[in-house]
Amino acid sequence: MYSKSAILMIFAFAIILMMPPDIASADTWSFSPYRAQLAAEDDANQQIEDAPITDAGQPAKKNVGRGVMFSLVIPGAGQLYSGSWLRAVPWFAVEVAAWVFFSSYNADGNDKTDEFEAYAGPHRNTDPEAGHFNYDAYMLREYQIATNPSLNEQQTAYTFGFDAWKSESWDERGSYLPPPYGHNINTLDIQQYYEMIGKYDTQFGYGWIDTYTLTGPINGDNGDIWSQTSGDDPATIGFDGNSPFFFIYRDMRGDANKSLENANIMMEIVLANHVLSALDAAFAIRSFNRRLDKNALGDLRFHYDAKEYDGQTARMLTLS
Repeated sequence: MYSKSAILMIFAFAIILMMPPDIASADTWSFSPYRAQLAAEDDANQQIEDAPITDAGQPAKKNVGRGVMFSLVIPGAGQLYSGSWLRAVPWFAVEVAAWVFFSSYNADGNDKTDEFEAYAGPHRNTDPEAGHFNYDAYMLREYQIATNPSLNEQQTAYTFGFDAWKSESWDERGSYLPPPYGHNINTLDIQQYYEMIGKYDTQFGYGWIDTYTLTGPINGDNGDIWSQTSGDDPATIGFDGNSPFFFIYRDMRGDANKSLENANIMMEIVLANHVLSALDAAFAIRSFNRRLDKNALGDLRFHYDAKEYDGQTARMLTLS
């Protein structure tokens, strides 16, 4: 049984043989599979037509590795290299949108970070006018625990003064402090400092200036200054009072972190877009090259001629 393509070929030959001599005397007809692909998609046709032509007259194949590198650098560039701008547009659009959102979220997060740091005050702030968290007020509570054998871990009193306590290493101070005092406020990591004072209220709640009222400087003789204002129970080790300033600060940090997290998500989308675009470029170029291989049969050239022999017309068809 004949296939559909064989039937179409026989039908085309029959039409040519039945042509009248005056029409058939045309020099040559050329049918190029890469110039007229009736069954292919329009975009695929355009890709092949726009491809560079080799010395042999065939469209040049595209390099898959080169297209992958193009899209790794700029998503969509590999698709353009393959000849498909329609395939390139979505990848490039995602890239632009992700960078726009990243810039917006990152700028907003940085602005909010500056705001909550200014609200708390400078690193290890001791000036109540400069911010809402006081380093000395918090360190006073550590000192009180260290000098009280019934509260500290060593069950013996720290015998040096308040100023000496503030300059002690964390190894020394930590040996006196029971839970929840597990974080060193004297850290040199400023970002960690601002994170701790807004995260661990049972330890650092004593530092917020709305938890106490002072008439003089903070020193080792201030006593339990937090019980009257915040409601903290001095018999407990951790802070159990109330500090509205702490919750305001915590919410400010939460807003900043949310914006920065969204910025990180946008950056992850950017990275994923580069990788996925590179993979898609590889598929696009391989598909382009397969179409070239499929259409590499060359030109079918028909030459029809009619000649008179002994008063009869002889029709000849040459296929090359």
